[in-house]
Amino acid sequence: MAINRIQNQALHEIVDPTLGYESDPKVKKMINAIGELAFQCLQSSKELRPCMDDVLETLLDIQSDGKHKSKPEVMDISSLADDVVLLNHDPPPLSPDSNL
Repeated sequence: MAINRIQNQALHEIVDPTLGYESDPKVKKMINAIGELAFQCLQSSKELRPCMDDVLETLLDIQSDGKHKSKPEVMDISSLADDVVLLNHDPPPLSPDSNL
């Protein structure tokens, strides 16, 4: 059974040899990551399985060799205190230890 081979780190027994699992470290890394994801997806308990958004993010990360970045989180700053100001135009205040 595939899940047993994944658990026992024996993916080489179920992977098509023409994919280069044994000869290409990058391919081996990707297939191992896919195996880990497959193991998570095959859990019998729904709570232990990743949601499809997480599966997609993981697959994109695997495909991009870890360079995939999810969308940046947008923060609503309208509710922040009035004394929070962006320093776009004015330079920051000088340190009391500066020699100017």
